[in-house]
Amino acid sequence: MAKKVLVIDDDTSVVKFLTLALEENGYEAFSAPDGKAGYEKAKLEKPDLMILDVMMPKRTGFVLFKQLRKDEDFKDTPVIMVTGVAGSLSEQDEKKDGTFDAPYDELRESLRKTIQKMREEGVVKPNMFVDKPIDPEDIIVKIKELIGD
Repeated sequence: MAKKVLVIDDDTSVVKFLTLALEENGYEAFSAPDGKAGYEKAKLEKPDLMILDVMMPKRTGFVLFKQLRKDEDFKDTPVIMVTGVAGSLSEQDEKKDGTFDAPYDELRESLRKTIQKMREEGVVKPNMFVDKPIDPEDIIVKIKELIGD
């Protein structure tokens, strides 16, 4: 029986891309467009692994991750978090206007604080963070490490 992977992302092109990569490698892929629907889909499908977008509507990836870790059914389910934030921040840093202030410092600091708060609450970090654009070979290798074929 194929291992189940739930992709939760509001970017339909990312969902299609990951679904195709997963299915080509023998996984059964499911998806949801936001954190709220993702939690409901997880309850229904009982995935072996979840891929969460960090920034999405109705429930961010961080909020959903914390919810999953508090749920007995999912506290040990491997989670890979996907973000386009790191790439966006790097692009903005390259465009700074000769000032000493890097753009999006507030966003960076907010992400750091969120991760620190999760640690303090005893919520461990996800098994992996992946930056967009996603390299399908790299993510499939990590998925195989986490749940096998």
